[in-house]
Amino acid sequence: MTAAAPSARGSEIQSVARAASVLGVVVDSPHGLTTTEIAKITGLTVSTVHRLAHTLVSGNLLCRDQGSERFLPGPLLLRLARKALGASGVPEAADVLKELADRTGETASIGMRRGDEVLVLLSVPSTKALRYNGRPGARVPLLESAIGCAIVAFGADPVGQVAEVLTRRGSGSPESWATEIDLLATQFRGYAVLDDPHDPALRAVAAPVVGASEHVRMGVEIQGPASRLPDGRLDELGSVVRSAADALEGLPISMAFGDF
Repeated sequence: MTAAAPSARGSEIQSVARAASVLGVVVDSPHGLTTTEIAKITGLTVSTVHRLAHTLVSGNLLCRDQGSERFLPGPLLLRLARKALGASGVPEAADVLKELADRTGETASIGMRRGDEVLVLLSVPSTKALRYNGRPGARVPLLESAIGCAIVAFGADPVGQVAEVLTRRGSGSPESWATEIDLLATQFRGYAVLDDPHDPALRAVAAPVVGASEHVRMGVEIQGPASRLPDGRLDELGSVVRSAADALEGLPISMAFGDF
């Protein structure tokens, strides 16, 4: 399945759109792409890709690996990326996660809602020998993630409706009712607690990150062995996680990860 080539009314705009599509697929490729591979992905002709790619090379937006003939991000594109990263809030978010991991002793992560899943964006691992290792880039179903539970509990939709949709059960079903109770408990506490459904020895505590428009799309969590996150410490840990969530408010982190 190939991506449709961008269309535009004017030839100049069309050229820019096509160049942008070439840049996009090259940036998304971990090892660069050949002319033929770019053409296959974008749906452009090989001759068009050849002309655009070489123009982008001359402008330092792309470069070419002489050994493999693959196109790679060029020095100007890398400079732009570094500048954008500096304005994205990601370095500041990493500092917040580092402080959270240091204060709690557990792995700290930030995640963003993508449909009915949570995409893990950043993680700072615990320094302890027995620890959970965060997985940036991983996607987890909303209700199997403490971050997901925090996001939906403090979202705009009624928790009963959310429970029905996410459990795919009708109103009043045992699954939907149990989920609604958990979400209401999360609202009452101000943070979510979730024992990993695939590993009961693993527990997470999460809080929502409220955006400038009070739209909840992100959350922050700590995750580690349940023995180090006992019921008696939950209020203490929940308060620390909520403080981290407050520190993350207003940072445009999601823009760095394509949440437009």
